[in-house]
Amino acid sequence: MPAESGVAPAPARPAGRESGVAGGATQMALFRHGGLKPAATLDVHAISIPARAFTGDFYVVYRAAGRLWFALGDVAGKGINAAVIMAMIQEELEELTYDDPSAAMLRLHLFLRPLIPINRFATAVIGYVSDDGALKIANAGHCTPIIVRAGGEIDHVDSTGPVVGVLSSSQWRTFETTLSRGDALILYSDGVLEARAPGGEEFGIGRIESNVGQASARQMAESLLAAVTNHAGGLREDDLTLLAIKR
Repeated sequence: MPAESGVAPAPARPAGRESGVAGGATQMALFRHGGLKPAATLDVHAISIPARAFTGDFYVVYRAAGRLWFALGDVAGKGINAAVIMAMIQEELEELTYDDPSAAMLRLHLFLRPLIPINRFATAVIGYVSDDGALKIANAGHCTPIIVRAGGEIDHVDSTGPVVGVLSSSQWRTFETTLSRGDALILYSDGVLEARAPGGEEFGIGRIESNVGQASARQMAESLLAAVTNHAGGLREDDLTLLAIKR
């Protein structure tokens, strides 16, 4: 359900732990620390659907110190090995207290590098929205987040550094902008971007942009999920995770 001022906060849970709709999907608004003040209300909705019994997708959302922190990403590979790495990432991301998302990304990289096999890596987006609308994001080789402006314009947040867990020395830049009233941030995994039609055509970023409009966070996420499902003929080859944050 959308998060609104006055709604009691719910604890964050790893993707795939709870089923809110049929088919094993998780749909929930997630907050971990404290209630939302009226001036700081953000509409947040997440959907995560594993392709198989285990998922390599992860997401975290919680409020701390006047900021809504968020992270979403994907561990390369499938099955139990990817799920174990996902769980380690999820736990590591539960306390994001940095001023700069790029510093949080570096911490995640240093945490993962000695733990994961050389043929494994993760893509991730880490960032926060402040109560005044300031948005900061670091993108480690993940699918391009989009910002849907209240006037209909769409901005992209391209990669600001390499994937995490691979290179001995890595750095990330932090992308900065402002979410004005009515603007929305959409994060998604490659299970959305690369969902294939029966003929083999990928869903692609163009369809992502055309299936999110001026609506609530829940409506935006569910509209995108419905479009992906229709495009793929109801089949799912990869884990799918969506996170919509609207100011």
